[in-house]
Amino acid sequence: MRKFLILLCCLQQCVLLAQDFSVSGKVSDVENLPLSFVNVLVYEADSENPIKGTTTNEDGSFTLKSLPEGNYKLNFSYIGFEDYQQAIELSSNKNLGTIVLKVNEQMLDETVITAKLPTIKKSVGKLVFNVENTSLSVGSTMDLLKKTPGVVVIGENIQVKFTSPTIYINGKRVYLSDSEINSLLENTDATNIKSIEVITNPSAKYDADAGTVLNIITSKAISIGYKGSVNTTYTQGIYPKYNFGTSHFYKNKWLNLYASYTYNTKKEYKEDENYMRYFEPDEISTKSIWETYFNRTSKYNNHNGNVALDFTLDQKNSIGLTSNISVDPESNYHNNGLASIYNSSKQLDSTNTTLSEVNYKKSNMSFALDYQRILDENGATLTVAANYIYYNRDQDQSVNTDYFLPNDEFLRNNSFLTNSTQKSNIFTGQGDISTSYWGGKLELGAKLSKIDTESKIDFFDTENNTNTFNNALSDDFNYHEKIYAEYINFEREWEKWSFTAGLRAEYTEIDAISRRLGEASNQDFFDVFPSVSVNYIINDNNTIGVSYNRSIQRARYESLNPFKYFITENNYIGGNPNLVPSITDKITLSYSLKNRWLFDLYYENVENELSNLSFQNNENSILRSVYANLIEAYQYSFDVVYYNSLTPWWYFQIATSSFYLSNKFEALESSQEAYTNATYGQYLQSYNNFTLSKDRTFTADLTALYISNFVFGNRYFKNQSYVNISFRKTFWNQRASLTVGVDDVFDTLNDVVSVAKYYNQDNRFFIFQESRLFRVGLKYNFGNARLRDTKKEIQTDEGDRLGG
Repeated sequence: MRKFLILLCCLQQCVLLAQDFSVSGKVSDVENLPLSFVNVLVYEADSENPIKGTTTNEDGSFTLKSLPEGNYKLNFSYIGFEDYQQAIELSSNKNLGTIVLKVNEQMLDETVITAKLPTIKKSVGKLVFNVENTSLSVGSTMDLLKKTPGVVVIGENIQVKFTSPTIYINGKRVYLSDSEINSLLENTDATNIKSIEVITNPSAKYDADAGTVLNIITSKAISIGYKGSVNTTYTQGIYPKYNFGTSHFYKNKWLNLYASYTYNTKKEYKEDENYMRYFEPDEISTKSIWETYFNRTSKYNNHNGNVALDFTLDQKNSIGLTSNISVDPESNYHNNGLASIYNSSKQLDSTNTTLSEVNYKKSNMSFALDYQRILDENGATLTVAANYIYYNRDQDQSVNTDYFLPNDEFLRNNSFLTNSTQKSNIFTGQGDISTSYWGGKLELGAKLSKIDTESKIDFFDTENNTNTFNNALSDDFNYHEKIYAEYINFEREWEKWSFTAGLRAEYTEIDAISRRLGEASNQDFFDVFPSVSVNYIINDNNTIGVSYNRSIQRARYESLNPFKYFITENNYIGGNPNLVPSITDKITLSYSLKNRWLFDLYYENVENELSNLSFQNNENSILRSVYANLIEAYQYSFDVVYYNSLTPWWYFQIATSSFYLSNKFEALESSQEAYTNATYGQYLQSYNNFTLSKDRTFTADLTALYISNFVFGNRYFKNQSYVNISFRKTFWNQRASLTVGVDDVFDTLNDVVSVAKYYNQDNRFFIFQESRLFRVGLKYNFGNARLRDTKKEIQTDEGDRLGG
């Protein structure tokens, strides 16, 4: 013990004797004129990642502080000038004098600054799509996702490997519903996006229920100054849609500020043609055939505001504040339905018409606070973060159905209305530590998540303009969830090998109660979730790897909520408070050729898969959609990604997947116990960028998607495809841009066929949605243009970790 204390005292003395030094100087051009906003980045002598950075002041001066003794290299870069590097040995404060940057003659030959091409970085279970300052940085973030390899976006539905990914922004989870996430991404300018990370094998630092992750990394400038932009988009489909937005950046030596506001208003149209064959009790003979035509006109208004503040307290401490407020003050659906009912001989028996109105308003308010401290000179970091979300939605629905004989004689009317509210409070708190260990990086942390949701629905039967409260169909539903999590994760790289392994443990408490059902769903469970990946570089052109991941999917309040949403009187969607979590195991084998060809062999097995199943009740002639646990679900696929600049004016990117999907479920309305819904299929996505002018200010994008037959739950979907094209012209040294384009040029996406045909179930949906859209977008940048042009991101291992 005495020797240990002596050693500890010696170490403390060494720390006290250690000193930090500074590097200063000035930067000018060949005419000795000072250059402001020049990027100055510091690298350790044997590293490719900068450890510190700054920009020159108005007089060209700069100072870099708190650098320990050692060997470094400095890089000076400024748009229109050649980069300059200088190696230094630092043992005391050093003044470099005046650094002279030479004009880049080749760059001056170009009349404007041109956008670079997107790049792809692939590792086992993770694909990084770098898009900052590329031709893809136009439109919304949702438009950007449509061009991301492996991501399928159809309408409001985002899919990766036929599952809904968990959305993260800058490594922070977004706790919003699918529709809310869609609204957020539609109203986030793609110009502000640095990269999209598609993570099919998340490490232990991600939540265990984040089986597949989309991590959206936003840009942050390191140059001092202000810049802003305004943009507007007009979209014409069946109805016009409008979007207006503005964003602002400001940075000084201690503050990095981003603020944006977007207003979006749109009107959309959708049609369904439905065929339902109802059976007699023998489950063979036909009882009746329903052919239904249904259309919906939707109107949305959304205000979205974002503010992000990063405060640098000193060299080792920083604080971040983030807020997002999204408000839909008034939105509605207008549903129209016409049903023709035939007997078993296909003779018209009766008809009915349904008018349904849904009006709602909702708001989301999200606030986040995080604190980061650098613990030592080796980059050990402590991060503490807290996040709070308040969600509120009020919705009214009225349904009015008239029944008629074949000769149009009126039979009867059935009408009702519902008033529903939902309020959610979501809190998360977490702490993470990252440090160097055994030649690699060790990460560990803990997290608490708390979700409280209170929902209420009042159901009223309407007769002779009088509303009568229906207690049997009214309900209060309260859902409370707590998740306690701890994780440890280790990463290390050798010359040829890289290795990642982690373990996450989570304990979950769920308390849900429905007043109408008189049931409480109480679940307490503990589970562990390992993850591991190994990568080996065979040579400069060949890399192989393997990964394994285990994750959980919990039934959230949206699927547990037993309330019913009526499309028509005979067609509704309802939740299931008896759902249990599902467990997913995934294995991926990867191979990369010249980092241009990327190959993945992928297998996924899910126990108690959570899905939405539709069943027809033949006795009551009702079609209902319910959330349920599948008996068995698995998929495997072989995926290929290729990207390259085929010519100086043509960038090409393609992603394909040959897959097999299988879902086995309980056939709730059939005498048989189970049914397996399975298919082989093919996915193909292509993106092309063309440079159409010598000065590279006129470009075109061509995107195509094709998905052959696939299954979801007990439904079978037939081929879907689209082709999108857009043109972009920049003006005034890239301060302004005009974008014109058409989504779904050949109008092929609007013909969606959904089929459920087995045992005593026979129903089909032919969906015609508003998919061919003409878009015109304008954007103007103002403020310090050099802030945009010279922007570079300081990328360190820890920074990559925080970004997911």
